[in-house]
Amino acid sequence: MIQISHMKSKIIFLIICLPLIIAKPAVAQTADTINQLDRLFARYHNEMPGVAVAVSRNGKIIYNRAFGLADMEHMVPNTTKTIFECGSVSKQFTAAAILLLIQEGKLSINDDVRKYIPELPRYEAPITIRHLLSHTSGLKDWGAVYGLTGWPRTTRAYTQELSFDIVFRQKSLNFTPGSQYSYSNSNYVMLVLITERVSGKSFAEFTTERLFVPLGMKDTRWRDDFREIVPGRAIAYSGTQNRYLLNMPFEDVHGPGGLLSTTADLLRWNQLLETNELFNKEIAVLRIEPGLLNNGNSSGYAAGLMIGKWNQYNEISHSGSTAGYRAWLAWYPEKKISVAILSNYASFDPVGVGRAITAIFLGPRASSPTPAAAEGATERTPRAEPYQLDATKAIEYAGTYYSDDADVTYTIEARANEVWVYRMAGDTFRLSPSLKDEFTNASNGTFKFTRDKKGKISGFTVSISRALNVPFKKL
Repeated sequence: MIQISHMKSKIIFLIICLPLIIAKPAVAQTADTINQLDRLFARYHNEMPGVAVAVSRNGKIIYNRAFGLADMEHMVPNTTKTIFECGSVSKQFTAAAILLLIQEGKLSINDDVRKYIPELPRYEAPITIRHLLSHTSGLKDWGAVYGLTGWPRTTRAYTQELSFDIVFRQKSLNFTPGSQYSYSNSNYVMLVLITERVSGKSFAEFTTERLFVPLGMKDTRWRDDFREIVPGRAIAYSGTQNRYLLNMPFEDVHGPGGLLSTTADLLRWNQLLETNELFNKEIAVLRIEPGLLNNGNSSGYAAGLMIGKWNQYNEISHSGSTAGYRAWLAWYPEKKISVAILSNYASFDPVGVGRAITAIFLGPRASSPTPAAAEGATERTPRAEPYQLDATKAIEYAGTYYSDDADVTYTIEARANEVWVYRMAGDTFRLSPSLKDEFTNASNGTFKFTRDKKGKISGFTVSISRALNVPFKKL
């Protein structure tokens, strides 16, 4: 009897202690995970800008920390409640506003955009709302076009109305709507305008009432007036430890970017990808269904969201970059993991760090094998000789040219055997000849000159990233 009682007591002791014994590896694993995450941000200290990062798993926040300074002048540290600008992470909120209007029957995803924005020129094929959502419209990026004036974004103040006007000036597209994918902020400024015209409210009012308030996103708003004071906001910087400089977005354009938020609010937003509490089933699918090109191929881009794979797991994500702000928001549905990163430092790599966080939970992505060289292929393609330009040829290009699309005048001068562009006082640059009637400049694009029937130069087009063949006419 005594032995049996002793055995029972041993069993009872083991049963009571078993959960504690099992729990130890889990606790150790969590501590190790946190240590790995901490190491990713060890370089950020209280003498530099920094970052806030939050990670949730199965709806529970498992990591929520901040590093570096939010305000270097007043030595204010970043905290888990600091507000940052989200850059292009904002696009999914703009897309959600449009999807709510579609859900209410006030729009159709296949509507011609000119139904709501008749100021948009008629192009060779209609641009639909679906094209705008998936960056397959062919619209030239408004910031890239206006950068041709010599005032790229962050160098002067821009208004929302100016961004609209720049889009309306574009007489041609980068490509036929639906034929290609090309990321362009013009798509999302047009979606803002459609939201306002259909809802009868400002974009900020509509999204606050229909998105932020219902979801309890109390620290989220739009930067629709860059002069407005935002308590708790981190100031953005660029530079190095030898010299940090302010790098703030001095523009009121919002919709493609301009969302101010916290990591906690972004994690709350990301829960929608699982709960779909604001959307019916059809609209929930539209949020994450990439737009198709005319040939049936996927664009890889849905409603403000990049749809892809990471280490064989589905990844729904978007990065952001405006002035000195950087951002990353990602959702991995199979593992129910959300990652939100916000930074006020231009040198911060949100995608690289975001993927490093992801690798802690999903493992590192296998590197792609380097393609083997073809057997016996030892010869290299000979390098083309640069196009030679003499003084007689150079002077053909001299003249004054105007672009109505960019609303800017260029004066082109021949200096001996060189061609130079004068844009405004203190802003001149040299064009390097590459082919007959074609020149390049690393910062200002590719210039292709056109000739009339008599062979005289009549104008040129400039192609830069996100804006192709912007026309200039010789005056």
